[in-house]
Amino acid sequence: MHLLLIHEIFTTPDEGGGTRHYELAKYLIQYGHKVSVIASDVDYLSGKKRMKKSEIKEGIEIIYASTFSSVHKSFFTRGLAFLYFSFSSFFEALKVHHFDIVIGTSPPLFQAITSLVIAKFKRKKFVYEVRDLWIDFANELGVIRNEFILKLLKKLENLLYREADLIIINSPGFLSYIPTFIPKEKVILIPNGVDTEFFSNSVEKDKELSLRLGLSDKFVVMYTGNLGIANDLDTILETANLLKDVRDIRFVLVGGGIRKDEIKKRIDIEGIENVILLEPVSKREIPKVISLADVCLATIKNTPLLQIVYPNKVFDYMASGKPTIVTISGVIKDVIEESNGGVYVPPGSPEKLKEAILYYYSNKELVVLHGRNAKSYVKEHFERKVIAKQLEIALLQLIEKQDKISNR
Repeated sequence: MHLLLIHEIFTTPDEGGGTRHYELAKYLIQYGHKVSVIASDVDYLSGKKRMKKSEIKEGIEIIYASTFSSVHKSFFTRGLAFLYFSFSSFFEALKVHHFDIVIGTSPPLFQAITSLVIAKFKRKKFVYEVRDLWIDFANELGVIRNEFILKLLKKLENLLYREADLIIINSPGFLSYIPTFIPKEKVILIPNGVDTEFFSNSVEKDKELSLRLGLSDKFVVMYTGNLGIANDLDTILETANLLKDVRDIRFVLVGGGIRKDEIKKRIDIEGIENVILLEPVSKREIPKVISLADVCLATIKNTPLLQIVYPNKVFDYMASGKPTIVTISGVIKDVIEESNGGVYVPPGSPEKLKEAILYYYSNKELVVLHGRNAKSYVKEHFERKVIAKQLEIALLQLIEKQDKISNR
């Protein structure tokens, strides 16, 4: 089986960001399949241009299609970058031969449209992966206010749902938002997960890095990932202000995104001295960085649709043996509570978040216990290798159905 994935924000372990698709592809190759990926020639978190046209990593063929490097300057330039990639990736996809399935992942939506067009043109199976309900998110957050654009995007999204031979969702919370005209048997859950072995050295703090950052004698509260509009970094900064008199608590924010410069400016202007803002690091470096944490954070704005996500960062925290404080009231809250690997606080409440942090700060034995619980739970329920096997079975069944139809 040869898969073609079109994914602008495809990330390798040498870059910052989630590596869901890299890890799934790696295991599918180990299971005897071939995977080709068309990705952007711009690293999403850093905005840096990749200088290669293509490369092979752990057997994955990665082809880099051109796009704009101004992805984080504004929503307008981000939209232009997404559109540009949808066209450039189309022409790169035409050069890929003898694949069986095209996988289009959203967001952004435009690359999924490109994937559908390629699948139709090449007469191959089309798999549509829904990683978040971004049109609905944009509407709720007021990012897109133009009714015509929203309706157009919804029509395109419904087209993808209708034309897909298989629909993948990465959170069980998405299931109830799939259009009612789609048969339920057409939808499968391939959840976010983690390669737990990759984080095997994250439990003990990296002494050299801790010393370099001045954190050796500090209680570290850490957030990693996208510094975007939906991530409610303001609540974290307000909580840090509330805790500024507790001299040995430090907040560490690691990542990049459209709000990074704004957050840095606010830290400087307000003099929030207990917050350290670090540049994005590669996935290979993330275990070392997370090792510094005593407690980790997964925050999101108090918007109903945002509460149904399965954030990658939480599984990384759990695999690192760290307790997580989540302000996400949906399915990921259930994971944290079932694992007894952290605590939930209501979104948008600095006072409640402060209480949760002080709860762990005052009960260091719970930091160890909840971290151990989290690590054990995520290994049992969200091991990436097992999830990749589930994906393989679903894709092979899709090809088998096609073969039966062709032989009639």
